[in-house]
Amino acid sequence: MKKLLLHFLLFIALLSLTIFGFYFFAKDTWYPYYQRAFIEKNVQPTPLQECPECEPCHLTHVGPLKPIIKKVIVKEKCQHPKEILTAEQQLKRYLADSDFVTYPKNLTLIGLKNEKLLEVWTKKGGQYKHIITYPFKGFSGILGPKFKEGDRQIPEGIYKISYLNAKSKFHLSMRINYPNAFDKKMAKKEKRTKLGGDIMIHGDNRTIGCIPIGNKNIEGLYFLVKKVGIQNTKVILTPVDFRRTKVTIKNDKHPWLKDLYANITKEMKPFKEK
Repeated sequence: MKKLLLHFLLFIALLSLTIFGFYFFAKDTWYPYYQRAFIEKNVQPTPLQECPECEPCHLTHVGPLKPIIKKVIVKEKCQHPKEILTAEQQLKRYLADSDFVTYPKNLTLIGLKNEKLLEVWTKKGGQYKHIITYPFKGFSGILGPKFKEGDRQIPEGIYKISYLNAKSKFHLSMRINYPNAFDKKMAKKEKRTKLGGDIMIHGDNRTIGCIPIGNKNIEGLYFLVKKVGIQNTKVILTPVDFRRTKVTIKNDKHPWLKDLYANITKEMKPFKEK
């Protein structure tokens, strides 16, 4: 009897261990069937709800669906750093664009007062080639020649470069040889004295009768004139671009202006863009 009871208790223990092990270690196998048979039948679906944060959903679901938020990564366009060139490097590019492998042997600077531009030209193979144009950074006076010291006028006529000043208070400067022989001759006829002087092409943006073209621009032009030589550089200063504009002089106080402007017009005639 005792042996039979012992066997019964051992059977109960083994059966309990088997059930316990099956419940915990085989749950992935039996639980889905249990859930499908008993749990889902007792769950009533809630009425359709619209999620306030997403488009209306047409699926039956328990509670509002949570919107799926996708992070959009906007790739910025690759911006290459701007190339910073020295005045000399920039000048070499301008020369290369004009088909120059070496520095030119002559220069003509044309200062257009009305247009406020300073054109740089050279002669190569019998033809004039445009290198670069610098805008004026400042201006004083009115159209018309310079008559006397302090009138704030930019001269008008055919000039040369007297010297280069590397220690100018306007960064760098190139002195124009005003008054030239023509200016002095007309002043003597009209009994004018104190004609003024120290007319420069220089850096910065301030001026009283000079031509400022900015610090970086004067660096390039100064370097070019130094390479070419001041003896090989001509400067034409004109009230307007006579290649495109004609001037009618109504004031007979200075009759020599007609000859001056006719001479400037003749000098400028070869300098035409093709």
